[in-house]
Order: sequence, then C-alpha cells, then structure tokens
Amino acid sequence: MKKLFLIFALSLICQAAGAQTVKSWNNLTIDKNTCTITRADGKVFPLYGTVEIVDHNPDLRVEIVDHNPDVYVEKHYNPRDCGQYDIVDHNPDVRVEIVDHNPDLTVEIRDFHPHINR
Repeated sequence: MKKLFLIFALSLICQAAGAQTVKSWNNLTIDKNTCTITRADGKVFPLYGTVEIVDHNPDLRVEIVDHNPDVYVEKHYNPRDCGQYDIVDHNPDVRVEIVDHNPDLTVEIRDFHPHINR
C-alpha cells in the first residue's frame, strides 16, 4: 500500500518558493526553482509528475517517513505542481524504489501543500 502512495520520489515536491538550489547529502542536488533533483551522474528528474514503483534499477531510492522528510509529496490525478505525483505502470517521469534504509531521498505523503523541506 505504501508503494501506491510513494512517489516520488518523488516524483516528487515543492511550490517553488524562490530560485534556490539545495545541495543534498547523497550526491544529489535539489533545485527548488525548477523542482528537479540531479544525481551525481548528471541525470535530472522532476519532483512532480508520474512515478512508477519498481523493485530493480530505479532512478531514485525513496524512503517514506512520518517526520522531517526531504520533500513533502501529494498524490494528485493531474500532477503539474512541484511535489504532486501520480503512480503509473508505463512511461513514468521517474522510476522509484521504496526502501527502508539508505535512501537517496526521504518523503512524507500529505493531502495538502507539497514542497521541498530542505
């Protein structure tokens, strides 16, 4: 059930409040202005849009938490704003694996005001 709510990693997140870039700890860069996350290898993924939950070869590893996440996300049928996501089976904007340890990003699922927390 958690897998159905995830994403997002991502796909993760924010009502772009300012042209601010935040360096993340796991060799990731979160850009609040464009609402994207960039991996160390240079690949860029939106923090909104469609997400596919996978068990292997994810774009991002995400842990769902209850407190102090990197990003607050909201499930939405038409994800256009930062932090809004919808889960799909094909052609996602980002592929996410839900993990319990060593995530690239932590998210908290809410029913309102998705945004980047860091």
